[in-house]
Amino acid sequence: NFLALKTTLQNCLPHIRYFQMSSDEVIDSVQPYKQILENDLWDDITRKFMSPNRQVSSIILPPRKILTPTLPVRNTDPFSTVINEAHAAEIASWVDKKENTYSLTNNPYEFKLLLRGTRDGFTKDSFWNLCDKQTHLVVVMKVKGTDEIIGGYNPVGWDKS
Repeated sequence: NFLALKTTLQNCLPHIRYFQMSSDEVIDSVQPYKQILENDLWDDITRKFMSPNRQVSSIILPPRKILTPTLPVRNTDPFSTVINEAHAAEIASWVDKKENTYSLTNNPYEFKLLLRGTRDGFTKDSFWNLCDKQTHLVVVMKVKGTDEIIGGYNPVGWDKS
C-alpha cells in the first residue's frame, strides 16, 4: 500500500540525500519505491545520473558531515613503580568481574597515582591525607625484598571519620 507508506514517510522523505547515492543504490533501494516520491523528484534523480552537470528543480541537500570523534590522550608516563599497564588491565578486569582480562588498549580505567610511599611517606597520616574520601580506590604494595605484590579494591572509599 504505497499511499499509506507515502503518508507515513512524508516527513522523512525530504531529508534523504538522494543525490549523494550511487546509481546502484538508487536502482536497488529507491526505484522500487519511486511511487511514493514526487514525480519531479524522481525525474530529477534520473536526470542527474544521466547528465550530472544539468540543473535540477529539486532541492539537493549537502552531503552529511561524518564526524570522527577524537578521544582524549591518555597519560603514557608510568603511573607506578609497583605495577605496570598489564597489571592495571588485570586489576580492572577483577574490578568489573570479567572472566577475560582487558587488553592494554581496551582498559576502560585510567589509574591515577595518589600516594607513593617513597615520595609521600609510609605513614598512616600520609595515607589519610591523600586517600580520605576517595572512592573506587585500588591499593597496591610491594613486599620489600620480594617480587610479591599485595593490595585490594574499595569501591565505597575510605572515610577517616
